[in-house]
Amino acid sequence: MRSVLLIGLALLSVGMFAACTAKPEAIRAGAASNPATTKPPLLVQAVEAKPSAAAGDLLVPAELSVEVSAMVLAQRDGIISQLAAQEGSRVTKGQVIAQLSGDDDLRAQLRQAELEVSRLDVEQREYAALLKLNRNELERETTLFKQGLTPERDVERAQFKADAAVLELEQKRVAGQTAQAKVVQVKAELERSSVHAPITGIVMRRFTKLGTNVVKNDKLFEITQLAPLEVKFQVPQTERVGLVAGSIVGLSPVENDQIIARARIRRIDPVADAASNTLGFLADVPGGPRLMPGMAVNVHIPRRGAGPTVWIPQTAFPTGADVRKGAASTVFVAAGNKCAARAVWVNSVAGDQVEIVSGLAMGDRVILSPPAELKAGDLVEIKN
Repeated sequence: MRSVLLIGLALLSVGMFAACTAKPEAIRAGAASNPATTKPPLLVQAVEAKPSAAAGDLLVPAELSVEVSAMVLAQRDGIISQLAAQEGSRVTKGQVIAQLSGDDDLRAQLRQAELEVSRLDVEQREYAALLKLNRNELERETTLFKQGLTPERDVERAQFKADAAVLELEQKRVAGQTAQAKVVQVKAELERSSVHAPITGIVMRRFTKLGTNVVKNDKLFEITQLAPLEVKFQVPQTERVGLVAGSIVGLSPVENDQIIARARIRRIDPVADAASNTLGFLADVPGGPRLMPGMAVNVHIPRRGAGPTVWIPQTAFPTGADVRKGAASTVFVAAGNKCAARAVWVNSVAGDQVEIVSGLAMGDRVILSPPAELKAGDLVEIKN
């Protein structure tokens, strides 16, 4: 009887322990099944990415530039009294392109400083002659003293006069150097009154006008060389196949796709741009009659072996996105019941349709009119 009682108590304890351990699991399961604690999926519309009819060159917008340009600043305070260069003017290195007022006063100061230098130079020659005379007198008195014909005090007096002449001559020499430094200072100030072109080129921008009161380091002109031309551009990493230093790419104006020049790639950036998933290139452009610095062009990148591009509506892009040819942007796709962000590259825009050459594949379900609060990883439900 006692054995049966002990077995019954043991079974009762095991049952109570199982009930206690199962209760938290049941609570958690009930909480998970409670729809009030789970964020409902966003209802969105989606469209399937469609293939484009043809895939031509990848067009990348860029701007022609030059390696050497210079910003001309005011070297001192003053008023613009003369302007010898306007925007578009061709200038040569060292050419005076502007003049600041106040140079008449500086020329008067320069003349006065030069006269002071001349006066002190004359005085130096006088004191040099006096020093020579005093030294001769010292030698004579020294000789007479050795012969016993003159007292020692006469030698000491002659020595004092010679030493004093040396000090006076040195004083005049220092004064002459100070006056010469003043001449150099005034000449430099006078030189700063004339604004010179630092390089040979063309005036791209003029920041001042006649009669303007400027202060030191104010911008006056921007001058740039006309050649050699170069172009910098960014290419999606998925489209850079075959591009190496020395590769040739075509250039066309933004208004049409007619090739007007060729560029040879000189350098490839060693580090990619993670934000846009692109790689930078620098290419040299031979000069041409229709080319100039600052000209907007499209760089034609051959798409060797590239797969077909896809078309999506413009409404697939977030509000305010920069949707234009050759720009990188972001769209959202529905991957199962979750949202995923995709970095894409726009190759062309035709009406309300956008051609994508990188970042999407055919069949991707692209979310239309994405809400502002939508982000990668959110639950979404596609409307029928």
